Amino acid sequence: MRTISKLLCPLFLLLCLSFSQAQSEVQRVRIDFENPDGYTRHLLLGFTPDDSATDGVDYGYDALNPDSFANDCNWMIGDDRYVIQGVGEFNTSKYYPLGMFLDNTGDISISLTELENFENEIEVYLYDVEYETYTLLNEANFDKNVLANEYLNRFYITFSTTAHLDINNNPLSIGDDELSDLKIWHSNSRETLHINGITNSTDAILSLYNIELVSPKVIFCVTGSFFLTSIITHNIFCFLLIFFPCLILFSFLCCCLLIFFLFLFNLSHQLKLHLLLS
Repeated sequence: MRTISKLLCPLFLLLCLSFSQAQSEVQRVRIDFENPDGYTRHLLLGFTPDDSATDGVDYGYDALNPDSFANDCNWMIGDDRYVIQGVGEFNTSKYYPLGMFLDNTGDISISLTELENFENEIEVYLYDVEYETYTLLNEANFDKNVLANEYLNRFYITFSTTAHLDINNNPLSIGDDELSDLKIWHSNSRETLHINGITNSTDAILSLYNIELVSPKVIFCVTGSFFLTSIITHNIFCFLLIFFPCLILFSFLCCCLLIFFLFLFNLSHQLKLHLLLS
């Protein structure tokens, strides 16, 4: 028994030392978010030089947000909110989305509080998709008055000023305040495309293209600020196919009635003449 204990103790110490060394090698970026109420949310982004974590969810590296505050900011992994995110090796091309959830309009502040275990100081930026601006958090905080809303694709932590080239190539990476209520879905059973949404932008353009043509052609377009709830049929001529037959039938009935009244008028006129002659 003592022999087994003597063998296990060094092994346990070795595992502890290895774990401690691995933890000390993690490169940490600490971010603070101050909400309109003046409260601070601490966020941690950890880079693992051995790629023991990924940009996805990793057990033991990521920590879900346990709170439900009215005004908060978190790392976003998929649709879930995290206060700690562990990722792979540091790379300046990486960028990580922040989800901002505000029940109240007010001043917010995002700041870089500490960098740990980096041989050389790295540059940490806050990229604002809506205004296409970078704020170097090493030198200044990102301070802004923000409207109450949920922002899921507007703010990113980046490590270069070229991250927008990748972010903007993602068609869904646009201002969340403009697309939060925009929903588009297709119904196979009715062969219809449903569009339901709202945008506050006066420069918004919604276009629907027929890409089956040799030269894609716009078959539906709305410009300007709009609130749209509509069904665009798969065959744009369906309405015409229903409308024109009804119009023709209505015209035919009107003609028949006109002929009938003319006949009655003519008959009445002949009767009057007959009575006069008799």
